Amino acid sequence: MLTAKQAHLNGRTITHIQGKMLGGSSSLNAQALIPPSASDLNAWGDIGNTGWNWQTVKPYLRRHFSLARPNKETEDRLDLGWSKESWSNGGVSDSSGPVEASFADVHEEGTLASAWIKTINALGYPLTNDPFEGFSTGPYNGASTIDPVTKTRVSSSTAYYHPIKDRKNLRVFTACSVKQIALDKDNGSGYKATGVVYVQGEEQKIAHATKEVILCAGVFQSPKLLELSGIGDPKILSQYGIDIKVSNSFVGSNLQDHLMHSVSFETNGEFLTRDGLLRREPEAIQAAMTSYKTNQLGPFSSSAITSFAYLPVDDLKNNSQLRDQLLSQLCQTGTKHPLDTHRINVLRRLIENQNEGTAQYFPYAAQASIAGGALQPGSFITFVVALSHPLSTGTVHIASADPIVSPTINHNYLSHPLDAELQARHVRYIEKIAATEPMAALLKKDGRRNHPSAFIGDDLRKAKEYLKLVGTTNYHSVGTCAMAPKEFGGVVDPSLRVYGVDNLRIVDASIIPLIPQSNTQSLVYTIAERAADIIRGRV
Repeated sequence: MLTAKQAHLNGRTITHIQGKMLGGSSSLNAQALIPPSASDLNAWGDIGNTGWNWQTVKPYLRRHFSLARPNKETEDRLDLGWSKESWSNGGVSDSSGPVEASFADVHEEGTLASAWIKTINALGYPLTNDPFEGFSTGPYNGASTIDPVTKTRVSSSTAYYHPIKDRKNLRVFTACSVKQIALDKDNGSGYKATGVVYVQGEEQKIAHATKEVILCAGVFQSPKLLELSGIGDPKILSQYGIDIKVSNSFVGSNLQDHLMHSVSFETNGEFLTRDGLLRREPEAIQAAMTSYKTNQLGPFSSSAITSFAYLPVDDLKNNSQLRDQLLSQLCQTGTKHPLDTHRINVLRRLIENQNEGTAQYFPYAAQASIAGGALQPGSFITFVVALSHPLSTGTVHIASADPIVSPTINHNYLSHPLDAELQARHVRYIEKIAATEPMAALLKKDGRRNHPSAFIGDDLRKAKEYLKLVGTTNYHSVGTCAMAPKEFGGVVDPSLRVYGVDNLRIVDASIIPLIPQSNTQSLVYTIAERAADIIRGRV
């Protein structure tokens, strides 16, 4: 799916990929198992979402995954000090969920993983705590949702569906297109969900609900289906001739994402990267496939992205004048959505305290393509940074009453000037990472980069121009059916029930009210586990 043209990204459209298969996007994502921070979840509770904070949600985080302990060689090669402490102190070892996870065992990329930890440490940002304990900054090598034995992808389908697929009370319909949620008048003046209208082949059918309808169509499709069913902003619905059943102008609003930027540096050629695979070179593909089939090793046995770091803006270190300047801009911020006030409060705390990251950094051993351009020959290391708590928000709304027509998606990336101010400084910091040992030793001195504009140096102006040129999605869109009180722009309540409709809940990334600093895969699993207990009346 394509966004609308983004005014602050040189008018470019951004492609968003969705998993239209069993397992959804967990069947095609980058497989990174990254936990949310405690402060992010506590901010949800501060909005008024009773029962949603770090203390209540943490048990569900551990319920969904099982993390295989790596062997000593892998621990040493990936510098997994945090995991050693976790195992000895009953941390992630207590997890016993169906989503199998493991640490990458790729010898060639272990060089990059080890250099990553040592370089960020040398810059003064060592890991402060086990990332699964809710509060940490600094670098670490993380786990991926890859089965430790078979070295195959683990998705919501393989973990949750396949073990129970033969149950007699479970039916899965594929190759279907949902048209709308069937809503009937209840005994009062409201509506209740009674089923789902869908098309299979050329035949329209309805699945009748005896208890509830649970909508899990994702951040783009869930608000679309609400609007097609008559739930949403009257101005939007009337525009397409849809009968207004439940008026809520916040359906489809509050769209957030982690905007990311990449800079690729030519390597010294002394270790193997994935560039040959990206260029689809037959020799590289054959070598990787042979390694995978023979020993379950090599790039096909792991995710390409396994090293991370959450860092504050380095420019703010011992610079109270810049801090006050940024806080001044923050205080002058206007609001377009009721949740903006809470977003501002979260960012204010991060800028004032500097004890948590405002961006996620990660490296990978391959070149990044800029705006669909051709890949250069040679080998590269790419450093990526994604803004973790953006103030810019957007919308997702229907573009037609025809369910086949894709919704209009507009993130309004970088529309808030403070996002550009922070992200430009983070992008500029990549230069310092690349110039610091031992990372610098892996890179070719005065080597090529992925684009002429990628030579940013210490120039903040160049960094801001680079934002517009290469900014793209980290595939972490959330928020379009926000869980919040109605006066704060909520679409669902803390029990995930849609306001104004009986028997209808939403369980997906669209309910996330404030974007977390982390990747969203682990958080969506966590939400689903808690939702299961809510629906069964256990909480």
